[in-house]
Amino acid sequence: MVCRKPTGPHSKTEPRARYSSFDDAMAAARKLAVENDAQFHILETVATARPGDTTQDMLL
Repeated sequence: MVCRKPTGPHSKTEPRARYSSFDDAMAAARKLAVENDAQFHILETVATARPGDTTQDMLL
């Protein structure tokens, strides 16, 4: 997912779109950055919590 860099404590970083590959997301982020003169970030999943999971190994 690609989102805009937050600009303050109340900024929202909700995803703007979802992409099927990192390369597609990077291309979109670069295009958005140029068009909006602002930084955009690529978000990737770092962990998944599932119902019933009890392990502490998921914590970063």
